[in-house]
Amino acid sequence: MKTLMFSDQWFEKFREKINSNQDYERYAADWEGDIVVSIRGDNQSHFLRSGENRNIILELFHGKCNSVIFPSSVDRKKMPYILDGTATTWENVLSGKTNVVTAMLRGEITVTGDVRKLMKYVNAAQELVRSAGKIE
Repeated sequence: MKTLMFSDQWFEKFREKINSNQDYERYAADWEGDIVVSIRGDNQSHFLRSGENRNIILELFHGKCNSVIFPSSVDRKKMPYILDGTATTWENVLSGKTNVVTAMLRGEITVTGDVRKLMKYVNAAQELVRSAGKIE
């Protein structure tokens, strides 16, 4: 059964795929920190229309995703990392049409937090995207 992208169920499946990805576990073995994925709806998206937004907190710790939280709002000053992009950009990244690092360098995904530290984990980031690509 297919799960609607960006739904709560989709992100729960994403967590499961992350936790079964041995390459992610290896590349992120010493990663500690939560990441907010902020998705802004747009008129080109098939899943989130303009005005519909989602914030998801991935609680990542030593190569695992301990939980996924769906807050109604996020205190951006308290979050160590925020990855913010339109739904269409995220769809392109998660489907493999656009590389996540390329999207960041182009400014299609903006990063709040220590970008240098994130770049150290570029392989882990790519494995996160691969994990998402395994969701039906």
